[in-house]
Amino acid sequence: MRFWLLFLSLVSFFSPAVAKQPGLVFVENKGQWPDDVRFRADLPGGFLFLKTSGFHYAFYDARETARRHAAAPTTEPVLSTVRAHGVSVDFVGAGAKPQLEALHPVGTTYSYFLGNDPTRWAGAVAGYSEVVYHNLYPGIDLRVFAYYQTLKYEFVVQPGANPDQIRLAYEGADELTLADNRLRVLTSVNEFRENAPYSYVSRTAATGEGTAVEVATRWVLDGHTARFNFPNGYDKSLPLTVDPELVFVSFTGSVADNFGHTATYDAQGNTYVAGSVWGADFPITRGAFQVSFAGKTSIGIMKFSPDGSTILFSATLGGDEADLPHSIIANSKGELIIMGSTASTDFPTTVGAYQRKLTAKAGEGVSVYGAYLPYRNAADLFITRLQADGKSLTGSTLLGGSYNDGLNLYTANAAAIRNYADEFRGEVIVGPDDDIYLASTSQSPDFPVTDGSVQAGYSDGVVCRLSADLKQLRWAARISGDLADEAYSLRLASDGSLYVCGSTYSTNLGTAGALQPKLAGLNDGFIARFNEDKLLAVSYLGTPSSDMANLLDIGPGDVPHVLGLTRGIYPVSAGVYSNPRSGQFIHALSPDLSKTVFSTTFGSARDLASPTTVQGPDLAPTAFLVNTCGNIYLAGWGGIVNSKKGYNSFSSSYGLPVTLDAYQPTTNGSNFWIGVLERGAKSLLYGTFMGDVRPLINDDGDHVDGGTSRFDKNGVIYHATCSCRSNNFPATATAAAQKRGSDNCNNVAFKFDTDKLKAAFDTYEGTRKNVVKGCTPLALTFKNTSIGGRRYEWLIGGKVIATSPTSATQTFTTPGSYTVVLRAYNPLNCLLVDSTSQVVEVGAADFRISKDTTLCPDKPVALTASGGVRYGWTGSTTLVDPTSSSISVMSSASALTYQVSMTNAAGCTATKSVSVRTDDSFRPKVTAESTPDCSQPTRLSFTNQRPGAERYVWAMGNGDTLRTPLPDQFRYAQSGSYTVVVTAYKGGCSLSQKLPIIYEDLSRLPNAITANNDGKNDLFDLGLKGAKLEIYNRWGRELFRADDYANDWGKNIPHGVYFYLLTTRSGTQCKGWIEVLE
Repeated sequence: MRFWLLFLSLVSFFSPAVAKQPGLVFVENKGQWPDDVRFRADLPGGFLFLKTSGFHYAFYDARETARRHAAAPTTEPVLSTVRAHGVSVDFVGAGAKPQLEALHPVGTTYSYFLGNDPTRWAGAVAGYSEVVYHNLYPGIDLRVFAYYQTLKYEFVVQPGANPDQIRLAYEGADELTLADNRLRVLTSVNEFRENAPYSYVSRTAATGEGTAVEVATRWVLDGHTARFNFPNGYDKSLPLTVDPELVFVSFTGSVADNFGHTATYDAQGNTYVAGSVWGADFPITRGAFQVSFAGKTSIGIMKFSPDGSTILFSATLGGDEADLPHSIIANSKGELIIMGSTASTDFPTTVGAYQRKLTAKAGEGVSVYGAYLPYRNAADLFITRLQADGKSLTGSTLLGGSYNDGLNLYTANAAAIRNYADEFRGEVIVGPDDDIYLASTSQSPDFPVTDGSVQAGYSDGVVCRLSADLKQLRWAARISGDLADEAYSLRLASDGSLYVCGSTYSTNLGTAGALQPKLAGLNDGFIARFNEDKLLAVSYLGTPSSDMANLLDIGPGDVPHVLGLTRGIYPVSAGVYSNPRSGQFIHALSPDLSKTVFSTTFGSARDLASPTTVQGPDLAPTAFLVNTCGNIYLAGWGGIVNSKKGYNSFSSSYGLPVTLDAYQPTTNGSNFWIGVLERGAKSLLYGTFMGDVRPLINDDGDHVDGGTSRFDKNGVIYHATCSCRSNNFPATATAAAQKRGSDNCNNVAFKFDTDKLKAAFDTYEGTRKNVVKGCTPLALTFKNTSIGGRRYEWLIGGKVIATSPTSATQTFTTPGSYTVVLRAYNPLNCLLVDSTSQVVEVGAADFRISKDTTLCPDKPVALTASGGVRYGWTGSTTLVDPTSSSISVMSSASALTYQVSMTNAAGCTATKSVSVRTDDSFRPKVTAESTPDCSQPTRLSFTNQRPGAERYVWAMGNGDTLRTPLPDQFRYAQSGSYTVVVTAYKGGCSLSQKLPIIYEDLSRLPNAITANNDGKNDLFDLGLKGAKLEIYNRWGRELFRADDYANDWGKNIPHGVYFYLLTTRSGTQCKGWIEVLE
């Protein structure tokens, strides 16, 4: 697994993205802009200034700024100016002093160090996503806010206020027209439109009429003044919002181009990136005008959090002419040191600085970037120290003479190696005491040196040491030969020696005893050793062709290592990794520069047809490191910015070596390449591409606009990139900005860890995480969460149990303490191996719980657990004491599962469960059936629909008890109502059912009564209740009727024979006779 971070830079250095998508930011004016400006925001192809009295739009010809980037060398006349146009929108009749309120701070702070007047500097300025003009007109507010990359504004009219007050006067436009309810504003460089306004009144939800009702709105144009008309009126008792739609129709859609130059890191892993930006102090002028291209090119600096998710600050640095950063580094205090070149006569410097004024001659300037960026004065070096929070300059000085300093300008021989933006090679580093060292180039014979040397050729390499506060030049020395010398990179060794490398055309630079004392070809690389300003040794590094030494670092034993480029057959030592006849070399020398430790070449070697020549390098080197164990880290870019634009025609990322674990194994030919070689260049440990791999269509590919990027000693690279017209540079999900904000170019910062090694794992018991304690048998899974390992070993008790890169499993069956160790191996890392361990405690346990139980319905049962000292029962909310070892539970309609978590004295834990169910399957469900008969006794029959009991007992309600599954043809002695109770028994449980019975026995009806009032047999008593009785005489005449006969017929009835019709409650009818006797 290879840990990496990658994140895109800002939309621009003035208006960075603070969310996943770029958005406009309104930066407050704290003195960095004219006094009448309250806020500023970047727009497509221009800027918006929010003033108390109105808006001011400033646009520029973005086609021209885009054309100047990554351009081919040319002899065309350089356009020193860029067309621009300003349009003001004045609030006619508005209040003189509306209150402006900034809302929704974006979190990033912005610092501005423009010009040499500290009173106009501003540090830690806040940015916002919305600004509100309160009471711009009486009862009317104006909201200006960002909607992604779109500028929005709307007027909010309070109930009763008059929207006719709103008047917008457009001044400075070439043409202002109104058609189809769209306001069109034409300038000399672009146009923008105000589309049909969308207006609405707001209603409360209580009205039931919705929250917004649209109001028809039209633009009205009176000369240069626009206003709004509401042809259908509106309800003025409600708030009204008028929302025009602003659309920019820029020629290119560019938003504040910013080019990537240089990157570094600090001790906390924060990333710093610096580049060139345009338009930091754009003028506020109405109508068409021109601005100096160089004068609007400044330095933008950003600081990212370690994971790239937050832009901690953004700063802008520069003066009235071209300013560009070449190299940055953080000192021990977290302050950022920036070195670069400037032609500005008012470059920001601090009180007491070594040199506060530009010493270069006016009119002696040059043009760089293929002649499209003019330095209109001869350039000086600058060195600036920025406070760790970006709020202030803690030091800033110029350094130079009367001609160009800081720029590598010798191009007399077309056969020499030249890459795009090599003009800006040079480096700044800090020493143990935070003194500042730099390597660069000077054309000035009066460059301040302390070694007594004089300029002998076209240019000299210069090496300087300045005090940490930039107030003193401690020493400065030349690397001076008879033609042209350029110093690119430097490092301090542990003994205080300073090594410098670069490129030279001079024939007299080498020293006696050096490995290569004489120039070998057209131009060679060189390496020099200094003790303070005393030059100790210089060795050429080259072939009979063209060579240059771009970067260097110091390895173990103070062995200097050089990364360079060649067009020749560079020497390759025995036993090293190499790609023969390739255009990049690594050369390690003895500390005294007299011997080769090893040298090798690497690259594509695409010209296989010629075994004795090399066409040229693939890469422009950008970063180089030798770590504490001697592994070698290197990075660079290749592609069409070089190969198609007249610089290095061989430059490409095709064919460079990659390893099987490459983060990005493919390339489109214009990407970055990152590689790691084993100590002594014995093998290629890692190789990968980085960048947008889509086929190139109308873009410049991935590249750098000159400058250093850096590896830290742990192999993490911090890199600046220029990504043009592409949204496909890979980015992490947490990146502060994942897409470019400019349609031309953006500075991209990426952070990539090539060899981070950290062993880590998590333990699981099933799905439970972080289980390191349990009871036998304990089955655990160990899941690998390591970073950077290439091989793994899992050990328990010193024995390897697995080598899986993903996980290992172990079941512990014996109590004890076990140490589980994971070893992660990575040959790229100086540690080689990292290990981590976790202790697993396994205890003995005898946890028990009641067996699954079947309960009698409506009966309690005790559930018991044992073996623990702590218990926790779950499964019901009605448990009386769930922490007891025993609980009492009642039967329920459905089965329940009770769980108990137990912990014993040894700390072992277990969770067990018991199921409790209720068996009422044998509950009696009895019915009775009888068929009364007028001629014979009634018999009862019973049916049981649930016959699952083991035995039954029947209480018949008359004192009889039967022990039988079902009584057969049961008879009561007499009619009446009875309650039968049947009880079913099963497994010690009993369930009963009560069954009401109405028993009618019609076979015993009387046929004679004696109506003599002696109290014996005086009435016609049927022995029934609820029956219907009808009595007739012999002639059929009804004498008596009762629907609920009460057994009371017979009183005062003449003797004789009577006939009856009896209907019982069950519906049975009987006919008979009854004789009344005297």
